[in-house]
Amino acid sequence: MDFKLSEDSKEFRKQFRTWIHDNLLDEWKTSSSVTNENTAEIRRQWGKKLFEGGWIAPTWPKEYGGLGLSMEQELVYLEELVSARAPEELNSNVIGVFGPTLIRYGTDEQKNKYIPKILNHEEIWCQGFSEPNAGSDLAGLQTRAEKIGDKYILNGQKIWTSFAQYADKCYVLVRTNPDAPKHEGISMMLLDMHQPGVTVRPLKNLVGTTEFTEVFLEDAIVPENDVVGEINQGWEIANHSLANERGTRMAQRALKMRQEVKDLLHLYKELGDEDLPVEEGLIDSFISAEVVRSVSIRNMMLLSEGNLPSFYPAMGKLTWSERHQKMLDLAFDMLGEKALMEGSQYSHWIHNLLYSRAGTIYAGTSEIQRNIIAKGLGLPSLRGGK
Repeated sequence: MDFKLSEDSKEFRKQFRTWIHDNLLDEWKTSSSVTNENTAEIRRQWGKKLFEGGWIAPTWPKEYGGLGLSMEQELVYLEELVSARAPEELNSNVIGVFGPTLIRYGTDEQKNKYIPKILNHEEIWCQGFSEPNAGSDLAGLQTRAEKIGDKYILNGQKIWTSFAQYADKCYVLVRTNPDAPKHEGISMMLLDMHQPGVTVRPLKNLVGTTEFTEVFLEDAIVPENDVVGEINQGWEIANHSLANERGTRMAQRALKMRQEVKDLLHLYKELGDEDLPVEEGLIDSFISAEVVRSVSIRNMMLLSEGNLPSFYPAMGKLTWSERHQKMLDLAFDMLGEKALMEGSQYSHWIHNLLYSRAGTIYAGTSEIQRNIIAKGLGLPSLRGGK
């Protein structure tokens, strides 16, 4: 799927490309030189730089501090960031996933209080959804919120909470009616992470970094004016957030995959090993990247029109995550032991390969995505239900 850009979008590309060139430091660019210790600070500084330059929150309405871009301009925006190998801003999750939800469901008080600090990165946010026994089955969450006076008391545990060790706030799903059907007794609240009763423990993942954490809540407090939407409306609100995560944010991952395929072709030429039987895999990777990009663009277009069927984002996420893993498997086949040698110039490939394993888990496992698609098409689910 290709577009002929309007003159306005061409001018937008020129301006944004120039700004990135003038403001993105070489040491901020995504590469193997970026270590676990400084990644968070790099992403925070880049977020501040985007805000100061007036380039933050591309899809947000202008009245809330965003750019209010058209779908075409948003695609250009993402293409330029990926082409420049810019990092994601540290608040990318809340800006891309929760921000539109807060704008839709939040009170004026909440918007005025939180949105400016989200955009300028004065406050860092994390997402408190998954639990040890409620990952793929998110509606099975057990963290409780009990109302006492004008506040809620939270008790429970969250897991796989990205960058919670740096977060000031958390948008969290909690159970407010334990007697209701599991999809109906959930609420979304805004949690202050800097209070007694909130304990964050980083978890070392497969690639040796500590992006993920587990969060323990013991009598943590949320004022009642920090409930988003109505009490027990949390499942609807969470699905609005997840649609953003599986829809618009997938487009950036799709474009990154396209860039990785270009890097893979360059690697093939660099290795110069004619005995490597990888030509078919390279062609498949190229086609996969184009398919994923087209699916993502279609979803962006439908989302911008307010006409995105619920199972379309699941199709995009499923297609990207599985084909991305296959592409990185090919890179490892090409490199072999070269990717594993200490200090190797190719070590970022094995890092990406290992990290890609999370792609078929976060934002809903591949099995969950297939069930969502099946339900949207009127087909039986993987468990045999409807």
